[in-house]
Amino acid sequence: MASPAEVFEAFRQAHARADADAAAALYAPDAVYYEPDNVPHRGRDEIRTYLASVYAVRGPVELSVKRQVGADQTVLAEWTSAFTDGGRRSVGVPGVSVVELGRDGIVYHRDFG
Repeated sequence: MASPAEVFEAFRQAHARADADAAAALYAPDAVYYEPDNVPHRGRDEIRTYLASVYAVRGPVELSVKRQVGADQTVLAEWTSAFTDGGRRSVGVPGVSVVELGRDGIVYHRDFG
């Protein structure tokens, strides 16, 4: 099984390619993904659908990790993002992700920022 840091890196790379299938494959079937100002996304299929809708608007999302810590099955990553939304490029948008792994992949993902 991959470490939490390796799974987060795979997620970061899928984001950079705007690959909803690759990103969703990292989640357990019963995962929950929470974001600020958004409803929870429950289950791998719902997460895939949500990410595909984000990528359709923003295209690739680049996450630059500033700090990262991990313990057991959890990783916390502080990052800045870069993406295009409505033709406008946003760079340096800060955030933090908390990602917890289970036997079948990411079971809990919460973004702050």
